[in-house]
Amino acid sequence: MIKNTILSAILLVSATLALSVPAKADFGAHAFAQGMTPKMHLEEGIKALKSSDNQGALMHLNAADRLLVEIHVPASAQSAKMHLDEGIKALQSGDTKGALMHLNIANQTLGTG
Repeated sequence: MIKNTILSAILLVSATLALSVPAKADFGAHAFAQGMTPKMHLEEGIKALKSSDNQGALMHLNAADRLLVEIHVPASAQSAKMHLDEGIKALQSGDTKGALMHLNIANQTLGTG
């Protein structure tokens, strides 16, 4: 009897833990960002901006900016970071044309370095 009670309690705890793992897992933007390079985020941001998805564009552009900071951008990519930052500012102020100009330059610069 006690053996069955203990076994039932263990199964209940195991089931509860198994169900709580997916509930606590972060499948949001952070998980999506894993494995993507700054250039990939920049390109996705440009695509989103061209399709009038400003919110999606900002998500990708901010992720690219964060990654460029985290990986300590080499001097050769400083120009790309500057243009990315200016593109983000332009987008935030509603200047889509200016944003695309800066973002395309940033993308070209990252492609050469």
